[in-house]
Amino acid sequence: MADELYTRTNQALAFARLALGEWHQAAAATEIGAATRVAYHREHTVFHLYRGLLWLIQEVADGYRWTLTGTQSVEQLLRAEQIERFPGPELAELAQLRQRSDSWVAGILSAWQQLQAPPARADAAAGALIVGGAATPPWGLAEAEEALASLRAQVERYRQNLQEW
Repeated sequence: MADELYTRTNQALAFARLALGEWHQAAAATEIGAATRVAYHREHTVFHLYRGLLWLIQEVADGYRWTLTGTQSVEQLLRAEQIERFPGPELAELAQLRQRSDSWVAGILSAWQQLQAPPARADAAAGALIVGGAATPPWGLAEAEEALASLRAQVERYRQNLQEW
């Protein structure tokens, strides 16, 4: 595979789509261990969606010839200081989407943070998963599907606007 940024974005999106398909199959399964498979494919999907968002930002930066070396975190790239340092409508739009709690960007980042959190412990009295001391609902299939569709649409739109003619 070529070492171009767009191929890394495409690869992350393809793997996210495959992981999402496996997640659907695991969610429909009834055998023992299905819940573990669901958790695995959920994490797999979150990982690839996060990497797809990261590579999209890197792809945009490359289109503008910005040097973002050493930055391997979406959260770092969408900070206000980075947006001021590298002004562009794409990064500003993604930073705004990050601020809206109901957006697909915020959903990916929230799911990624849950994935990076210490292992959950079951609260027997409440019957809920406790992560970091607060009850958090898991990111579901519908949210992941929306995030993948939105990320793919964003990639296509950005590529259309960044083409050199």
